[in-house]
Amino acid sequence: MKPWSFLALGLVLGATTICSGQKALTNADIWYSPTFSSERVDGLVSMKDGVHYTTLEEEGDVPVVNQYAYKTGGKVGTVVNGRDLVPAGGGTPLAMEGYSFNGDERKLMIETATEPIYRYSYFAYNYVYDRATKSVKPLTDPAKSKQRLATFSPDGSHAAFMRDNDLFTVDLATMQEKAITTDGEWNKVLNGAPDWVYEEEFEFTQAYQWSPDGKRILFLRSDESGVREFDFTTYGHQLYPGTYKFKYPKAGEANSLVSLWVYDLTAGTTTAVPLGTDDTDIYLPRFGFTDAGTLWFMRMDRLQQEKTILTVALPPPGAMAKLTARPIYTERSKTYVDVTDDLHFLADGSFVLTTEQDGWNRIRWCSADGKDQRPVTTGDFDVTGIKGVDEAGRRVLFTASKASALQQEVWAVGLDGKKWQQLSPPGGYNDAEFSTGFKYYINTRSTANTPDVITLHDGRGKLVKTLKDNARLQGVLDRSGLRPKEFIRIPVGDGLELNASIIKPAGFDGTKQFPVLMTQYSGPNSNEVLDQWGGRDHLWHELLVQQGYIVVCVDPRGTGRRGRDFRHITYGQLGKYETMDQVAAAKWLGQQPGVDPGRIGIQGWSYGGFMSSLCITKGADVFKAAIAVAPVTNWRYYDSIYTERYMGLPKTNPAGYDDNSPINHVEKLKGNYLLVHGLADDNVHFQNSAEMVSALVKANKQFDFMAYPDKNHGIYGGTTRMQLFQKMTDFVLQKL
Repeated sequence: MKPWSFLALGLVLGATTICSGQKALTNADIWYSPTFSSERVDGLVSMKDGVHYTTLEEEGDVPVVNQYAYKTGGKVGTVVNGRDLVPAGGGTPLAMEGYSFNGDERKLMIETATEPIYRYSYFAYNYVYDRATKSVKPLTDPAKSKQRLATFSPDGSHAAFMRDNDLFTVDLATMQEKAITTDGEWNKVLNGAPDWVYEEEFEFTQAYQWSPDGKRILFLRSDESGVREFDFTTYGHQLYPGTYKFKYPKAGEANSLVSLWVYDLTAGTTTAVPLGTDDTDIYLPRFGFTDAGTLWFMRMDRLQQEKTILTVALPPPGAMAKLTARPIYTERSKTYVDVTDDLHFLADGSFVLTTEQDGWNRIRWCSADGKDQRPVTTGDFDVTGIKGVDEAGRRVLFTASKASALQQEVWAVGLDGKKWQQLSPPGGYNDAEFSTGFKYYINTRSTANTPDVITLHDGRGKLVKTLKDNARLQGVLDRSGLRPKEFIRIPVGDGLELNASIIKPAGFDGTKQFPVLMTQYSGPNSNEVLDQWGGRDHLWHELLVQQGYIVVCVDPRGTGRRGRDFRHITYGQLGKYETMDQVAAAKWLGQQPGVDPGRIGIQGWSYGGFMSSLCITKGADVFKAAIAVAPVTNWRYYDSIYTERYMGLPKTNPAGYDDNSPINHVEKLKGNYLLVHGLADDNVHFQNSAEMVSALVKANKQFDFMAYPDKNHGIYGGTTRMQLFQKMTDFVLQKL
């Protein structure tokens, strides 16, 4: 019996063999060259007719927006040629970096000179392009500050944007702008955009929504005056370093005071939306309109254990009336309730959403008043996302891990829970983007050993055309001597088995012992063990395999796609069960033929760095080496929304915060430890590594350390990734 064969899941795909003469992988090829670049479909926008779509492409060095027919996948025309984007009085075309259509698709909003703010947000200059005249005008005076979040109104008569933390409208007939708010100020008040912690943890950047008729704007106001500032030093090759300051609420500290307001374009008035509670320490993570006369919003308590959806009926545009919030749905949990984008309102006011109240994440239909509810999906598997509701076809389109927690399929099911249909090809990891009206969709599919294949299908799943097959990349991979990634299950006690992947070196037969590097993330509701192409990270693992290392990844308790109880067991004590599982998995690996039990290491980034730091300390007798990149080392240092969701408040759960913070376990360190962090990390602050260094020095522990000036949580740019991964490679080769 071959090692691990008794636990294999039979999901080895696209296996390659090592042949003499094949070029060995290098970090330069992986991280600093186009050798392993993949083809994508960028800037995909489904047009209103539902039978055409557009993409942002380059023809030569010129950006263009091309139009395609869903029916054939063939190009039918060019909507915008970058050569035409010359503003009046200018001689140089704009460098188009993004675009969107107005209501009748005769005009486009063109983004240029984008400048990142945080993970998702950015500044840009915005221009309005007229397709008929091929003229381009600035949305607002470009001599002023760059804008954020520029959008057209649904009726095409106006646009809205944010500048200097205030919200504005522009009458497109006259190009006159009007301020909706005037109290916006950096690090004090935001109108129309979320604060840092909302953007990062609730994952949205546009904090305003147009009504369907374009007569109103609903927006979020965040007063962050009471939130404490965090600052870090910036260097940037200047004589005197600078300082960047922003509002960052840590666990247990004050959050922004949030409110919702609705602006009436007809009357020019702004009205506060009643929130249905006197509690001001709340979250408003989602909001919008169900129709032109009704707005909705989601309200959550500070601990995120209660989620309520409310609606507010509005008077006709221009009229005044007292507004009343009416709750239509409430969900409670002793642990936490997730916020997702899986809430969709139907024309009659009823809605569908996902909930894990029954033990698995499932789709539920609710009447407009919320009194009647029924399941749309059943079964012991997790729905991973609702793609939309096809009202004409009376069906819900969604993704789920129905066949296996390692895979993802695209499905359709009737609103009555009947007529199930799998739309995506079998196996692998699938994700879909549907056309307006759901007549077509574009599917992206990969496996652990084959890169993305992007295909066009009709709404019933029939293949229309392969858009990108990544044949060039697949050929490069075939010539690179990659070893197949296989899937196994690792028993860790009490009948529990964990999903894991493994890549074994050439010549592995169980008679010779090899070292093992375990790589993981392990964070709540995350998944790393998937039958999905892992990109450049996977190639780095293959580089280590070529150097004679076994690479293993394990999804411990707390991760996703295995039901609510598997996810929520880590509540209040992040790191406890995940560390137990990684240590138990390492011990099991050490007992298998072909593994050197004295040479097992672990690596991770962010939450994964938190975990590798715990494993090399609490699991000091099992792990010989660990790499921690940008780790949390004390949950008291991390942000309020994420940390409190899974840990509660520090004052009510002090042991949960302290018992599994790596800084409190450094005295156990025996093996080799590499700590890496970016000095400009706005997410997991360098403070975490600074405190870890202090604790290690106090305990007289030796370790390796690398800091990256002016680099954020991603630690990238130029040669940075190549240098970082070469450092990690050298550490593994020398210390494991």
